[in-house]
Amino acid sequence: MATAKPKAKKGKKVTKGLEGVNVAMGRKKAPTKSGEVTGHMSPYPGAYYYCWGDGALNWVPGGLTFFICWNDGCINRV
Repeated sequence: MATAKPKAKKGKKVTKGLEGVNVAMGRKKAPTKSGEVTGHMSPYPGAYYYCWGDGALNWVPGGLTFFICWNDGCINRV
């Protein structure tokens, strides 16, 4: 015997602006609508990776999928 599923509740229609939007924990109100993105941007995007061959630490710029170790010349995959 099949049981009936409960009906889904309709969501509240958002009025203009960001009223009624769930805000992040610790914020008192929703952020104002802006076309600008805010946040910290590093001038040198990338990360440090260890070489599999000798364990040397290498700085790899963002967007690369492999790098050559500065110490022993091994090709490493990011």
